[in-house]
Amino acid sequence: MPFATTAAGGRTRLARMSLLGAIAAASIVTLAVEAGAVSKRVEKSCTSDYLQFCPQYNEGTPQLRNCMSQAGKRGSLSPRCLNALVDSGMVPRKYKKR
Repeated sequence: MPFATTAAGGRTRLARMSLLGAIAAASIVTLAVEAGAVSKRVEKSCTSDYLQFCPQYNEGTPQLRNCMSQAGKRGSLSPRCLNALVDSGMVPRKYKKR
């Protein structure tokens, strides 16, 4: 496998594995949302987050998913929304703030 670090700035094995893990997690969330699997609780719990961070995007679009994902990465999502997402299985429990 091409995981070796090169002097020219290649990625380390750990960085590649982290990137692959992030891509896998994002793919799972994307598939769940695309399948219309957003529960009423998630919808209700995340409405204010949607209105605050991403009102310019239509529901169910890749742009909305990206916007909400970016809000989550910044730690901006409300605890109520994050808890609903975790409880629904849309994001791993490890993403909850400790």
